[in-house]
Amino acid sequence: MRVRKELLRIGLTALAVFLLGLIQAGFFDRLKFFDCKPELVMCFVVILAARTDILRAGITGFLAGFYMDVVYGRYVGIYTFLYLTVSWAASLVIGKLMEKNKWLGLAALPPLMLVYEIAESFIVRFFAVYVAGGGELYNYGYGEHFAVRILPGAAYSLLVCVLFYLIMLLFLRIRRPRPDINYRREKDIVIDNAQ
Repeated sequence: MRVRKELLRIGLTALAVFLLGLIQAGFFDRLKFFDCKPELVMCFVVILAARTDILRAGITGFLAGFYMDVVYGRYVGIYTFLYLTVSWAASLVIGKLMEKNKWLGLAALPPLMLVYEIAESFIVRFFAVYVAGGGELYNYGYGEHFAVRILPGAAYSLLVCVLFYLIMLLFLRIRRPRPDINYRREKDIVIDNAQ
């Protein structure tokens, strides 16, 4: 029973990553915000990583990143590395904050999205310039690139991450079994019927 449940969870995660990758590739190309689109798969991986241990988070991030490398990437390994790293960070930081309070995890999302966008922009540009044989890394200066490309991309991904986070909290609230406890108002006595 436990193995079946674990296989079902792995299958649903893989299906969600696959579908989100297709939606990201097709649908959000038309909904760009300041020439940026959200990274649905990365946001999904971050939210999953916040709810699991570091090993599962790393495996999910690695496989989702490899999938994105195959689907999108010109250079295999970039998104595998980025998703692995961001899933570890999400598991360590957001997961620990959520243990204290479920809303504290939201506080870690903005810096995580910003760091991811900075790293992704730098690494992808670095490889593109390296393969092209050299040249300038940023054509119009890093400050302008930061304002034009990185901040809008981080903001868009942050909005999607917050939406996924709220959906996760709603799902957990619906899924959580309610305790079998009756309260008597007149005597303030708690009767535990679970035994």
